[in-house]
Amino acid sequence: MPNARELVVDTTSLISFPDVAIALNTAISKGDNSGKQVSDIIERDPALTAAVLRISNSAAMNTGVEINTVSRAVSRLGYRQINELVLGIEVAKSFNNLTNDLITIEDFWQHSLLCASIAKRIAKLCKGIDAGAAFTAGLLHDIGQLIIFSRLAEESEEFLSKSILEFDGLTTYRCEKEVLGYDHTNVGLELAINWKLPQSLQECLYAHHEPNKLVPTPDLVMVIHIANSLAVLAELESTTLEDAPEIQENAWLQLKISKDSIPELLHGIQDEVADLLKIFIPS
Repeated sequence: MPNARELVVDTTSLISFPDVAIALNTAISKGDNSGKQVSDIIERDPALTAAVLRISNSAAMNTGVEINTVSRAVSRLGYRQINELVLGIEVAKSFNNLTNDLITIEDFWQHSLLCASIAKRIAKLCKGIDAGAAFTAGLLHDIGQLIIFSRLAEESEEFLSKSILEFDGLTTYRCEKEVLGYDHTNVGLELAINWKLPQSLQECLYAHHEPNKLVPTPDLVMVIHIANSLAVLAELESTTLEDAPEIQENAWLQLKISKDSIPELLHGIQDEVADLLKIFIPS
């Protein structure tokens, strides 16, 4: 059975890092870019253009104005948030080519988008956390799991059954470790390193279940740690923390947010995600 690194190498031989995301990141990182240059790169891909406009006008972005051109999206959201947004869209779409019989792409992206949208709401309650980075990290946090489901079907059936039997399906990553010797966070980290994704994203993919794997724990990791569990609550239409994967107490303390904010963080989130979901699932 392949280890986490070998699994990622095997998978990325079939799926390459999106060219548009590379071109956009290069243009923005040079620092001599213009809004027109950034817009031109996005507009090369009609599907990406439509996705950027749709997300920019969604409740998740909450810009307060109608955005009907890419240049206006760039101006309104800023280079950094646009870069994060395009990265998330393009990486997510590239993984729709992986097939598996264990989870539907729609269910996978629904959880991921719930996590992304909740993470963005949490970021807005905190100081110094980029909301665009939070959205992208939430969107991609479980991408390692999709790789495992696609490439290791027999083993995946084993750890999923074990997780449901022993933990009500709330801590699947523990059963992944028992069956595989590693879990989807290790696979996600290997992918992020292989594709040279931002360090902040690497950290979130690696430590969102167990934030104290990183000391000190970055604030963004704590955001995704909380958002992942609240996404499960949203799926269950519950606001009771006992129904979700455990959230470390120090996450709330570090971010200086209260558990009393849970109903607000979850209010209307299903409708918000239903609008976004059409962007990420194959037509």
